Amino acid sequence: MINSTRSFKLWSYSAIGFAMALCGLTSSGLASNINSDNVRQGLPGRRISGGVRMEPPADSCFSDFNQSLVSIMPRSNLGTTLASHPTFWFSMPETNGAKSVEFQLIDEANELVFATQVEVGDAAGLSSFQLPASAPELAVNENYKWTFSLTCNNGSRSPELALQGWVRRVGVSAAVSDELALATPEARVAIYGSAGLWQDQVSTLLSLRRQDIANVDLQLAWTELIAATGLASEISDNVLEQMIAVTPANSAAALSVD
Repeated sequence: MINSTRSFKLWSYSAIGFAMALCGLTSSGLASNINSDNVRQGLPGRRISGGVRMEPPADSCFSDFNQSLVSIMPRSNLGTTLASHPTFWFSMPETNGAKSVEFQLIDEANELVFATQVEVGDAAGLSSFQLPASAPELAVNENYKWTFSLTCNNGSRSPELALQGWVRRVGVSAAVSDELALATPEARVAIYGSAGLWQDQVSTLLSLRRQDIANVDLQLAWTELIAATGLASEISDNVLEQMIAVTPANSAAALSVD
């Protein structure tokens, strides 16, 4: 187990190289905060869809029945972040027909805060959705439930094709804030991991992979991070485009909140 204090001493941010930044991303370092007490709150969620694996109707939009719709989330179903408008990552199955995807954000009072239709491609792989600027900022230290649901062109809204998780905006100490301000993007991945900032860690790492998909060090860091979640066998390795919010819902009445 690499001592965290020693790891931070290795990061001299003014001169750090790419390989040195990533050498701190060992499986022990990445996994140590994923299941820590500050994020394990027993919140209900669904990281992996059902239905995709079942024989669908003839007009289903899924190309491969062996794929799943997956949320890149820790076992606790809660991702923490510094961002007022965080980014969420999903592993999408390959599709070949009309479909609609909907994202909802719900507060602790079970009130719908934001909802939108999401534009996604047809290829299988990892895609990101950032909460748009038109959405309200997340309040600090409050849990928000999100849902991500896919409806195929047969018109069905199967609960098996809906994912659910939680996000919480938090603050960090002045020392961590200063370290992040001085760090390279590669070094920030490890700092986010040490601080338990799941959403930011995943987004930074996958954004780097999107820019340099052939980089072996980034691939190793990603493999180790996902292995700690237990999702490795469910997730595509292909990093795709960013999803776009296209049709914001006008009112909570238009959507159901369970």
